[in-house]
Amino acid sequence: MSTFKLIATSVLTACLLAACGGEGFDSLMGSAKTLLAKGDSKAAIIQLKNAIQQKPDAAEARYLLGKAFFDAGDSRSAEVELRKAAALHYAPDQVSPLIARAQVANQAFKLLIEQFASVQLGTPAARADLATSLAVAYEAMGSHDKAVAAMDVALKAVPDYAPAMIFQIRLKAREGDLTAALQMAEALLKREAKLAEVWRLKGDILLAASRSGKVLEGSTSTTAASAAPVATATAAAAVAAYRQALLLQPDDIAAHASLMNYWMEAGDVAAATEHLPGLKKILPKHPQTMYFDALLTFMGKDYKAARELTQQLLKVAPENALALQLAGAVEFELKSYVQAEEWLAKSLKISPNLSAARRMLTQIYLVTARPAKAVSAVQPLLLNGTPDAQVYSLAGEAFLQNGDTKKAEGYFAQAAKLNPLDSRSRTQLALGKAASAKPEDVLAELKSISDSDPSAVADIAIIRAQLQRRELDKALAAIDVLERKQPKRPVASNLRGLVQLAKKDNAAARLSFERAVALDPSFYPATALLASLDMADKNPAAAQKRFEALLLAAPDNVNAHLALAELRVLAGAPKEEVAALIEKAILIKPSAAVARVALVEHYLKNRDLKAAQSAAQKGIAALPEAPELLEVQGRVRLLAGEYNQASESFNALARAMPRSPMPHLRLAEVQVALKNLPSALASLKRALELAPDLLSARRRLGEVQIASGDFKGALLSAALLQKQQLANPAGFTLEGDAQAAQKAWPAAAAAYRQSLAKAVDSGVASKLHFTLSNAANKAEAEKFANGWLQEHATDADFLFYLAGADLLQDHLQSAEARFAAVLKLQPENAAALNNLAWLMLKLDKPGALALAEKANQLAPQQPAFLDTLAMVFEADKQWARAVEVQSQAVNLQPENFALRLRLAKLYLASGDKPQA
Repeated sequence: MSTFKLIATSVLTACLLAACGGEGFDSLMGSAKTLLAKGDSKAAIIQLKNAIQQKPDAAEARYLLGKAFFDAGDSRSAEVELRKAAALHYAPDQVSPLIARAQVANQAFKLLIEQFASVQLGTPAARADLATSLAVAYEAMGSHDKAVAAMDVALKAVPDYAPAMIFQIRLKAREGDLTAALQMAEALLKREAKLAEVWRLKGDILLAASRSGKVLEGSTSTTAASAAPVATATAAAAVAAYRQALLLQPDDIAAHASLMNYWMEAGDVAAATEHLPGLKKILPKHPQTMYFDALLTFMGKDYKAARELTQQLLKVAPENALALQLAGAVEFELKSYVQAEEWLAKSLKISPNLSAARRMLTQIYLVTARPAKAVSAVQPLLLNGTPDAQVYSLAGEAFLQNGDTKKAEGYFAQAAKLNPLDSRSRTQLALGKAASAKPEDVLAELKSISDSDPSAVADIAIIRAQLQRRELDKALAAIDVLERKQPKRPVASNLRGLVQLAKKDNAAARLSFERAVALDPSFYPATALLASLDMADKNPAAAQKRFEALLLAAPDNVNAHLALAELRVLAGAPKEEVAALIEKAILIKPSAAVARVALVEHYLKNRDLKAAQSAAQKGIAALPEAPELLEVQGRVRLLAGEYNQASESFNALARAMPRSPMPHLRLAEVQVALKNLPSALASLKRALELAPDLLSARRRLGEVQIASGDFKGALLSAALLQKQQLANPAGFTLEGDAQAAQKAWPAAAAAYRQSLAKAVDSGVASKLHFTLSNAANKAEAEKFANGWLQEHATDADFLFYLAGADLLQDHLQSAEARFAAVLKLQPENAAALNNLAWLMLKLDKPGALALAEKANQLAPQQPAFLDTLAMVFEADKQWARAVEVQSQAVNLQPENFALRLRLAKLYLASGDKPQA
């Protein structure tokens, strides 16, 4: 009868007898002793518990229950019951050694020593048993001399006492004297050949020798080593020893684990796989069995099945570092980086030296663009032990992403030195020389790597470099090389299509992209490029079909889902439908920050700030350190006027991206909004320290310098811009702004003219007109405006500016004509519609209502536009409508007293004095 059936039968029998009350204490004790003799501890526990229910103070029952628990592997419950037996004055020679063994199993070494160091037992066997446990406890507490003394006591009490000798063997092995340890184990086995623990210990010694390459002199296990390498023969002897241990004790999980680990390390997955069914049959629910089952499934690349197995494993071993590491590895392979990060970080908290977990965690931080975290994660691998090529390569990637190119180059050099075949590190080293070496030399080095390397890393770097240099024919030749290396992968065809697009051969490019998709229907880059060609041909239906086809091959491709949502936007779909499509992408892959950012941006485009805030908050809750989400959350908070919270977001972004100037640019905008210009200047200067050539930061610095009255500093910033990028108009525009702020009109006009000479810009044209007007040169200003409009007849922005200038000067007829001209060019310009409605009212002309309503339809919830619409209703004496619309404006801007005063007047006009 199987163990399971025996247990089940015993349980059923015990329950039936307990229910009818027909089995007495003595019968239960007799049954329990019989079961213990047969080795069925679990069934014995049931009988003993029933016996104790009848006689709680039965010392022998407590002792036997403790022993049964110990034999079943539940040492904690064993210690509890054995202590109760001792309290009931059960025989000390029997109970005390067993309590000590339970304490060893529970690692309660200090308590064991305190309780039993001075205890003297009567029988030699009891003295030997207790002394052996004390020896183990002393050694564990670092008292080696006391451990040796305790072991001597045990062997004096019972010469050749096996547990003491086993401990002696372990000490020898731990000291590195494997030859002596093995000889002692074999001597013990000659006397007692059925000691399963000693066979397992022998296997451990032999395996340790095999790993270290040591020859164990005089061992009967290594006499046949002349026919095969010593290490192989020793390992084979270790396997034989483990098998013998399992013949004697089939449920010895330590022996099973040693065998499985050996086969895994040796790469003999077949042997491990063959052994697993037997282990599952003997110990189906043991955590170690579950671990090996999950590990082998993972190694077989069935990651979804491995996920199910690791989830079951973590239910029974939630704090096991190796189980957590394996669960993290499974999620890493499934690209579920959020969950992988959680498991791996937890495993490292429990066991900081898990190398595989730390490597994967570093890769996750690199994939999710958190270089500062990657640097922090990889540092212990660099500092502890001897880093290998992969560690140096990871460190290079981390420091490269973090902006520290000098350190990155050093680590890539170390990786390449340790592993000359590491094409990634060699390629990065070559690219790192681009700033100082000649481009031809860099390309030659990359070509050398490509020639000797079957991978495509160097080839792709060559192609990118040639594309940047517009050497399109050379790029095509390099793509031919790549395609020969990877004939069944889509990358080469996709790159060829990009080169053909650069050569303006769209037909050939389309064929190349279609070949890439034929090779891999889930390849997103080629699908997206084909869709863009479809859109250029005004065929959105074809573009949609392409993404739908990709999703059949890869249903969880978030970018494809987002692309479909964008196509629905272009088709004029309701904003709710588009939001639902983006939310579907989030549900499919909650760890994809890009989908969560897309949802926030969607709400921002639709001026739904409240929904954008909610989406950003949910995104941060799911991915608290994702830089993209921190950035968009900060922008949303800034738009909502939550300046302190926006600062928190951008400061967190700066911590996540310490080498990026972008967080400091964003912080500067918050500080400008708070009118904290000194802090804004400091943030912008920090951004420029990180990226001295960043035009946007230099230009914004100049603008803030103007706002703070530092005109000299602004002119210096303008001069630096002009020097850095002579062809760019930004430096001259900034110079003009600085001169205009000082009312140095001629100098400002000269700078603006230089800016316009480099690029057409209606904003700069407006500034030049304003400058000429203020320089008391009205004729020159008018001449410039007429000339500009003659050359740029469709410049609606400049027309809008002129119309606004007319309004300021109370030239209402001219303003009306110009706003009307703007609307001919831009029929849905909400601001022009609103201003023209206001002018219709002032000029007492019809049509104001239609214009104001359309402006509010195009740009809802705008207080200024609502105010104009209320004025139109007021002029028509539609008091209720006027009050309703003006109330909406006041609710949007409660502190705008002009809006509030007009609402009060409307209440008065409508006869509602209390509300007024």
